[in-house]
Amino acid sequence: MDVDYTKYTLSELRDCREHIDENAYPERVKIIEEQIDIRIKNGDFKKSPKKMTKKESEATQWAWGNLFLSFVFAFLAISGVSKGSIGNAAKMGNYNLTEDPIGFWVVILILALLSGHRLYKSIKGFGGKGI
Repeated sequence: MDVDYTKYTLSELRDCREHIDENAYPERVKIIEEQIDIRIKNGDFKKSPKKMTKKESEATQWAWGNLFLSFVFAFLAISGVSKGSIGNAAKMGNYNLTEDPIGFWVVILILALLSGHRLYKSIKGFGGKGI
């Protein structure tokens, strides 16, 4: 069965390219990529805006979640430094700057690293590169 990709829009071609089995249909992949190049060279990409794919949508959702976690970890670290103590949610202890300065700063460092890591993942996710 031959498919006429010349009648497809750029967004339809991109969708086909994303979902086609490259091993089963290498000749179709080549035709689709040629058609995508033709449309981009002709400026057709402005006429058919690219829809967000499922993978990109999931990456964006993860990015928002990572951004939220980044702010939560940053808030916990900042509030801990300003109060001089960090309470343990499991009621197993309290990290206090005066009583246990090493433990306190270890927890602050962990929170800061977690915040930075989640912020990095968020920025990477919004950039479309995924998680």
